Amino acid sequence: MKKILMILVSLMLVLLASVSMAEGTAANFEAPAIDLTPLFQALIGFLAALVTYKLIPWIKARTTAQQQDLLRAAVSVTVYAAEQLYGAGQGKEKLLYVKGQLAKKGYHADVDEIEAAVRELTIAGK
Repeated sequence: MKKILMILVSLMLVLLASVSMAEGTAANFEAPAIDLTPLFQALIGFLAALVTYKLIPWIKARTTAQQQDLLRAAVSVTVYAAEQLYGAGQGKEKLLYVKGQLAKKGYHADVDEIEAAVRELTIAGK
């Protein structure tokens, strides 16, 4: 009987020890939940800053370059048209014609831009 009692007591101790060990290891597996919200907020903030500082100025610069090309083309066309209409000389009338035609199309060109187009026409004509 002592032998059976000793086996039962040792079995109870082994079971009790394994249960207490299981609780200890279960606590190790239950790691606290990691909140990734600040990490995602930082990532979104970084992407927004990247778009603001790099992408938007790039788009604006590209649009401005295209608009400048359109303005140069419109100035060149109206200068060529003025030259065809008025012929050689009569610079003041041609300048007023070019300014008027550009204003009708919604463009505002400086006299320097118009003069540059006239120089290109003169160089191309030689």
